[in-house]
Amino acid sequence: MQKAILNLFPFIFYLLWNEEGKLIKLSFNFSFDLEPKILQIGSIKAKKWVEEFYEAFLAYWNFEKDRVEIPHLENFTEFEKRVLKELSQLKIGEVITYKILAERIGYPKAHRAIGRVMAKNPLPLVYPCHRVIGSKGLTGYSQGLILKQFLLYREIKYGF
Repeated sequence: MQKAILNLFPFIFYLLWNEEGKLIKLSFNFSFDLEPKILQIGSIKAKKWVEEFYEAFLAYWNFEKDRVEIPHLENFTEFEKRVLKELSQLKIGEVITYKILAERIGYPKAHRAIGRVMAKNPLPLVYPCHRVIGSKGLTGYSQGLILKQFLLYREIKYGF
């Protein structure tokens, strides 16, 4: 396993790859350091992967891509694959409910199960689960509700 910590304003990313260079874990939080830099890296080999992530994140951040597109490990159950595949189809600024997502994948009563998939999504931004909300409004987010609000606001405002 190769780890890296990357500062890209407005976030600090914690990244974990397998030995084949596939991203297996991504988490992030706010950072107010304006200078992009690698804060920690597991090895020289991981530098290439950090650079790939950097480019993929910038493509998403600059609204060129709807999500961070990077090679990643897909170690999911069939149900999780269906949920995450549908998530990867969502466009920037597109917000849906757990119920609608459940209907789209053919499991109309599985909105709670979908919530559990979102809660353990190891690759937010690759599978943009921040775009899924409860029928009564915002619900939790693995990276924190403030980050979910921030991402949604930014993406929705982009559409105007």
